[in-house]
Amino acid sequence: MTVSPPVSRRTQDEATDSSKLRKHDKFWLEDGSIILRAQDNLYKVHRSLLHRHSKALASFKPASSEKAEMVDGMDVVRLPDELGVRSADFEALLEHLYHDAPLTDADADFKRIAALFRASSKQQLDFPTIHALARSRIEQLIPSDPEAFTRAQHAEEALSLAVTYDIPSIRKALYYSVATHPHEQETHADGITSHPELSHDISARCDTLLEQLVSHFTPILFTVATAGHMACTDVLAEKWMPLVIQTALDDNGLCRPLETLERIIAIDWEKEGLCAQCVKEKREEWRGEQRDVWERMDEWLS
Repeated sequence: MTVSPPVSRRTQDEATDSSKLRKHDKFWLEDGSIILRAQDNLYKVHRSLLHRHSKALASFKPASSEKAEMVDGMDVVRLPDELGVRSADFEALLEHLYHDAPLTDADADFKRIAALFRASSKQQLDFPTIHALARSRIEQLIPSDPEAFTRAQHAEEALSLAVTYDIPSIRKALYYSVATHPHEQETHADGITSHPELSHDISARCDTLLEQLVSHFTPILFTVATAGHMACTDVLAEKWMPLVIQTALDDNGLCRPLETLERIIAIDWEKEGLCAQCVKEKREEWRGEQRDVWERMDEWLS
């Protein structure tokens, strides 16, 4: 519900801004002992619960008397604008604290985990235990090795979090995912492609990484593989174009070396005519190519 402007000594502009404030539908608790403001939402919750988990939040005080806000006879504590706390993120934090939607739920989706991760971070409200739990859940959702790699859901948002909050265990996988599986991109008049959800620096690094991946993988893809036996080499020469090169060209596989190599490994080469020994050796070689790409990315992203 919309509330009347808080009692305060304000300019006309500030009063107009206050008229937008709304008591939160869910977290306006009649027995609450503190009113917090995040953006245009007001939350009446329990001071002791919040202060138990966050020394930073416990340090926030109502504004000075000249700018004080009051609602229903209680001082309003405004979350500092410079912290960048979103109302939706603060709501996710409260849902966890009040066990309405705890992070331990197996069904917790990425958006809710990310919201909780941001709000609980040291850069915002500093709930260290909750932040560590949210970080662990994010790391569980993102593949972190080349063999298990799949397209990460919400990759752009996850990459931004991994860079901003320094999560090295998933950062490389997310750079690869965003660079090679464009989710939301805009192409400008100058031909430069960007990712709207990402900062310019992160977007530029993704574009550079893609160039490095294509440059490295092109000769590997277009060079027909050889085997230890001449007969098996002949089979590879015959099958390489239709089974490997053409398939890669059809689904943008040149830009996705990890997935393309995985698909090459998965081909039933024995059925195509290779002997068991050569199949084993070639699969080990292609698996090594995957690991090589993965390791080289450390240099390309440095």
